[in-house]
Formats: sequence, C-alpha cells, structure tokens
Amino acid sequence: MESFGTPGLLARTDVSAHGEPVAPSFERATSWAFPSRDALQAAAGDACPGRFYPRYGHPAGLLCEAKIAALEGAEGSLLFASGMAAISGTMFAFVEPGDRIAISRKCYGGSVAVGEHDLPRFGLAVDWFDPFDLADVERACAAGPRLVHIESPVNPTGRVIDLAAITAVAHAAGAIVSCDATFVPPPLQRTLEHGVDLAIHSATKFLGGHTDILAGCVSGSVALVRRLERFRRRTGAVLAPESAWLLSRSLTTLELRARQHNDNALTVVQWLAGPGTELGVARVHHPGVEGHPDRALAERQMSVLGSVFAVELAGGAEAATRFFDALGVFHRAISLGGSESVAALPIDGSHRMVPKDQFEQLGFAPHAIRLSVGLEPVAELIGDLEQALKR
Repeated sequence: MESFGTPGLLARTDVSAHGEPVAPSFERATSWAFPSRDALQAAAGDACPGRFYPRYGHPAGLLCEAKIAALEGAEGSLLFASGMAAISGTMFAFVEPGDRIAISRKCYGGSVAVGEHDLPRFGLAVDWFDPFDLADVERACAAGPRLVHIESPVNPTGRVIDLAAITAVAHAAGAIVSCDATFVPPPLQRTLEHGVDLAIHSATKFLGGHTDILAGCVSGSVALVRRLERFRRRTGAVLAPESAWLLSRSLTTLELRARQHNDNALTVVQWLAGPGTELGVARVHHPGVEGHPDRALAERQMSVLGSVFAVELAGGAEAATRFFDALGVFHRAISLGGSESVAALPIDGSHRMVPKDQFEQLGFAPHAIRLSVGLEPVAELIGDLEQALKR
C-alpha cells in the first residue's frame, strides 16, 4: 500500500499526565507580559520566539512554518499575509538600489505587474527572459542580476520549466533564484531539490485548500529565510495567527487532496483532448496531453502533472463566454486550489494587468479558459464540461 504524508507532519508531541489537545491550541494574544525589564529585553532579542509581538512571529505561525519547511524539505519557512506579499517581499528583500532582477515572462500577472511598475520606481532594473529559451536566460543573467524569479508550473498553461538548467545559469552569475511553485505544492513538487534557493507559494491555493484563508509562504535556507524575516518584520506583512492556525489544519491533508486533484484533472484533460475536440475544444494546455513538450521534464521534476490548465475553444472569445456562462458544477471564480472546481478567464483576473498584445508571447490566447479541477466526482465534472460545450 502506498504511504502518504511527510514524516513528522502528523507526529504527536509528548503528552502530559493531565492530557493534551489533539489539535494545536490557538492563541489570539497580541502582547506578552514579562516579569522584568531583563526578561523583556531578552524576548526582544528573540530569546522567546513567537512570544514578544506578533509582527515578529507568533506560536501559530511558528508551528505552521515548521510544517511547511518539513513539506518542502527546507531548513526554514516564512509565512506572509498573501501570495503577492511573499513574492514582492522576496523581490525587495535581497536587493539594493541600482541592482538588477531577472524575471520570467511566463509568470502570474501580479508578479509581472510588480516587475513593470514597482521595482523600477525603487531604482531596480528588470531584465525579462523566456524561461524556455536557455540562451535568453543566459542573456538576462549576463547583466548580473541579484535575483532571478521564475514560476513552474506556469499560470495558466501548466507548462513546466527546467529548474536545474535555469538555476545553474543563475548561480553561475551569482544570483539567488526564487520560484513560484503554487500550482503543484510540496511534497509533490520540491523545487529546492532542483537548485532553487527560495520556494514561494500562494498558500491561499492548494496549501490552504478550503477557500477560506489568504496567505503566502517562502521556504529556503536558514540564511536566506532569516534575511527575509527581518524584511517582513520591518514591513509588517506577517500572516495573522488565526489564518496560520487554519493553514496548519490544512497541511495534514495536503498530499491526499493534491493527489486527488491531479487524478481528477488527468481524466478531465484526456476527455477534453479526446471526445472534447468533437465539441469545439481546439487546444488543451497540459503536460498530460499526448506529445506535450514538457511531459518528460514534468515527470522528472514532479510526482504529478498538475491540476490547473488552460483550454482554448475553436469559436474564439464568443464561444469561450458562452461555455463559461453555461458551466454548472465548475464555479466561475478567480482563485483556485480549494475542494471545488473553478473556471476563470485569465484576462479577467490573474492576467488582467497584462496588455492584450502580450498574450501571444505568454503562450495562450486572450480567450483561453483556466480550469482548476477539484475533488467532485470526475463524471460530474466531465458531464458539466460536455453540456457547456454543447451550448
């Protein structure tokens, strides 16, 4: 029988004679009292982690960060108030005015917006590159970036980047490499094992998994996480205790949920790329499609192929709107990664800030529909897609 779970994630702590709660206790306190000035000063110097002031960390956060680090196989992890807080914090924490940052053009729209609008305002030069063209990666790194930021799998196409190849080029140039790995969570994908320095997730998605928290996280070495924590402490983007507690709750079922998401998605993909083509499906962006250029790489870097992908219809924008509005089981919503299946048009949400003339270089049409396959019975999902395509 296949064994699931990360060692230590479900391990119990020592139980006293008076009993201990099975679920972790939750503290809402925003301040801790100390018996003396010496004790307070010691706490301010991190003598009592998580028990000084919540912006410096708190018990629920420390517990959750330890669990995420175990999942990632990282030395440490750090929680943020959102996925974009984690991404922007990473982009700003390791640079000085005049430095360069290299960013993949195949990224979430919010990451692209920070690179286009915010980094330059603070005296940072941005070099954009195509992550599927190693020569272009080398060109961007030749400029001497302090940080190289990538995303894999890519939103919304699900394309998979060769992490080892890109990190080798970036490290040779002396750069830190961060990777937004939100679409395939650990332990099903561990980007750090392929040379990435900082693994980033919008924990709002699969890590949270219940569509009820807003969170982000960054994992990596103690040295890098410590530097990032100082930046988070100064800027205040720490995750609130209640959200951290809810996230800890979700992590114990993460692998089971994520595997089922992916099993359902592969069945849906195969239907769309098969019978679905007779109903107007023109293209399915997913490594599970026969002949996909990233199939071998995806199987090497991940233990699944992903449950978020894009679909294009032969009828263009009009057909996409008609299909989208006819869905009954798939929710029309912007976020993803919960138990429910969700459909969205990236041009309306994740890539709303991207000019229409840039979609071609992103690798998908402006009218593409992003599907995030949930945990419903897969026959219901296929039935919903079929009836919507027939409209």
